[in-house]
Amino acid sequence: MTQTATCEIELLDALPHLESGSRFDRAKTLPVQTPHATANNPDAEYFSGINALEGHGHPTGSGYSLPTPPSTAQISGIRIGNIFIEDKVLYLAGSCMGIFVVGLNETATGANLPSFQDYYHLPYDTVSLVFLGGFIGYLISCMRNSVLQNAIGTRNVLLLAGALYAGGSLLISFAPPFPAVMVGLCFMGFGAGFYEAALTSVVSHFEDNRYMNILYAFSGLVSPFIIGALAKIGAAWKLYYWFPFVLASLITGSHFIIFRNYSTPSDREEVSEHEGVRAKFKRVVHMPIAWIGIVLLFLSFSIAHVFTSWLTSYLMEIKGSGPDVSRYQLSMLWAGLTAGRVFFSLPFIHVRERTGNTILLVSMCGAIGLFWAVNSTPSNWIGIAAAGFFLGPNTPGILSIISARAPPSLKGIVISSMIGLGLAGTLAPLVFGVVIEKVTPGLRILPPVIIVLASLSALVFWTVPPRRKVD
Repeated sequence: MTQTATCEIELLDALPHLESGSRFDRAKTLPVQTPHATANNPDAEYFSGINALEGHGHPTGSGYSLPTPPSTAQISGIRIGNIFIEDKVLYLAGSCMGIFVVGLNETATGANLPSFQDYYHLPYDTVSLVFLGGFIGYLISCMRNSVLQNAIGTRNVLLLAGALYAGGSLLISFAPPFPAVMVGLCFMGFGAGFYEAALTSVVSHFEDNRYMNILYAFSGLVSPFIIGALAKIGAAWKLYYWFPFVLASLITGSHFIIFRNYSTPSDREEVSEHEGVRAKFKRVVHMPIAWIGIVLLFLSFSIAHVFTSWLTSYLMEIKGSGPDVSRYQLSMLWAGLTAGRVFFSLPFIHVRERTGNTILLVSMCGAIGLFWAVNSTPSNWIGIAAAGFFLGPNTPGILSIISARAPPSLKGIVISSMIGLGLAGTLAPLVFGVVIEKVTPGLRILPPVIIVLASLSALVFWTVPPRRKVD
């Protein structure tokens, strides 16, 4: 009987493993051996072929009882022909789409600032209110994001974000009175806040800061080129806002499909998964790393928004660039940001959390110093691009560093709180506009202000505690 059973097992092991299924599958299942499977039963490995074919252990004629099948881990995704795409890849692609749309408004507001000023005949301190409109919507949506994600799910939050963002863009595209432009920017801020908080929390569960760099890589790259081209041909500034309206509408449809099966990864901590949102907020409030992240993100937003929002005006009034050339030079800043984020997301590039980010910020200060001290066409282009390159990894790096130190169950709330409170930094362009109206040097103080903010950020990085290794 033993020989018969052995021959039978060898025959079954020799059979080819056939894969059946449709051309478009939603899931793929991979066997995972339990750690103690072979230790407790030396025959487990030998009989694994029968288990794989029959699915259940059963007694054989030899008297052996075959072991129970190994546990399985399901990798969800789609299969198109012979290509299998994991949902993780789809989620990253969908997240990049949303953050790309967010960047369209971040850069457009600063690039269109001279156009707003000329069209509505406003001084610096009044036209600076455009930054307040976006801030209000952004702040409220970021702070409410984690509650909504728990209540209606990530996909519905993204659909709401798309509707708000597209609606605000459509309103501004008709060049309404200035208060209505503020309302449109507020709606766009609502959508952008939901997009950024929800999608950043999705990517934070990937546990790799390179994914965060990829997420923010192409944010804001395109709009200065479009606005510069419109200025060159003398087209109305309002035409630009049809572009984010159409793109947000298309991406909303994509998110409806991509995130239909998404759910927040389960928490493997001892804390109950059913812990209330209020209790989680209380835990976050008592986490020092969350407050360090808020300060870092505040400084990061201040640096990026002041520089990108007022660079076009600085180039036109201080450096003497034309309306179209100044927008193209702003595009070089965003091209540098993109290049920096792509470069530092490469697998063979590793930036140490404190030392590396400090070096990047010091290098950015050097590039800003060159741009400030030397007024020539080559140095302007090089200084702007270099500053963008070294600034690029700053915001993604902060989000990755802080989220890596947060428990899985709190990542969403930590990210939402960081972005929401750190958004106070997006008011810096408004404050800067009021200040330059009062001081004699005016716009000339832009480079030294950026250098001071970057130096403060480099110092705060050294308050981040070392990362605790967790098995």
